Amino acid sequence: MNPFHNSLVNEAIGWLGVLLFLVSYLLLIAKKWKSTSYAYHVCNLLGGFLLGCNAYIDRSFASAFINILWGFIAVYGIYTDKWKRNKPAT
Repeated sequence: MNPFHNSLVNEAIGWLGVLLFLVSYLLLIAKKWKSTSYAYHVCNLLGGFLLGCNAYIDRSFASAFINILWGFIAVYGIYTDKWKRNKPAT
């Protein structure tokens, strides 16, 4: 039996992921952050992985998959935005 299943720790992990998603989206819509900002990507990365872990522990594999994939997309966003910033102007 998984000690995290239905535990307070697992619930906290899930709610922290939700909070990160909501805050990042709110700040994006409020134009406080850009979709290319590092903070936006990090919140999506952490939110995706935290919600993915929460869903996996709860054995909700489709939700775990999409949230972890969301985290990997955020990693791609960090990489491409950093690459664009460091690319010399032509």
